[in-house]
Amino acid sequence: MKPGDVIPKPWGSEHIVDLNNSYCVKYLRIRRGQRLSKQYHEQKYETMMLIRGVALLTLADEFGEQENAMRFGEAYSITPGMVHRIRGMSTEPAVILEVSTPDLDDVVRVQDDYGR
Repeated sequence: MKPGDVIPKPWGSEHIVDLNNSYCVKYLRIRRGQRLSKQYHEQKYETMMLIRGVALLTLADEFGEQENAMRFGEAYSITPGMVHRIRGMSTEPAVILEVSTPDLDDVVRVQDDYGR
């Protein structure tokens, strides 16, 4: 992957803005009712910010799951090992700005709607 790439996903798409040895910046476009895998990362650290639409962020820990309506412009940090999932809820795609460490292949899927 390289800057400028748009990667189709079954839930929408990823647009790579910048990728280097230190960080990755990308946009996630999530269609209404679609959701990313319930997942965690072993090393990857992410910070996400809703910039358009409506999205729900689900975080899970040993006490259960908590669903949070993402607030426009608020930063949500996902640390390694934190189980998380995002669902698009608006009629137009929800757009999330994600800044992370460059560990793009570090995805452990716990559950996936698309059989991946």
